[in-house]
Amino acid sequence: MHDLTPLHHPSQDSRNIAVLVYLLTIFFSFIPGLVIYVLKKDDEFMFDAGKEALNWSITLMLVSLVLGWIPILGWLLVLVLWFCNVICSVLGALNASKGIYYRYPFALRLIA
Repeated sequence: MHDLTPLHHPSQDSRNIAVLVYLLTIFFSFIPGLVIYVLKKDDEFMFDAGKEALNWSITLMLVSLVLGWIPILGWLLVLVLWFCNVICSVLGALNASKGIYYRYPFALRLIA
């Protein structure tokens, strides 16, 4: 894993698209991260944002699937997880707007 500050300052377009990836992850789960991960391998900053959002979405889906099988308590924890998703994605968008790499706190790093 590299340092969270980029060696070169990402372009404004890269930062804007990374912000969109993080924010759209709230509503569209893994799709924004997957699209950027597949299409933007040439831009390190966008590629990293897509990879991070994709790992986060996969983690959320797996945890939600497990918690969904637990009546009442599990369902309440899924709501807590959704609020965590919103907060962490907004933090990712804020960091991306500044050109800083963001790491979701509890994401499984399945996509390397």
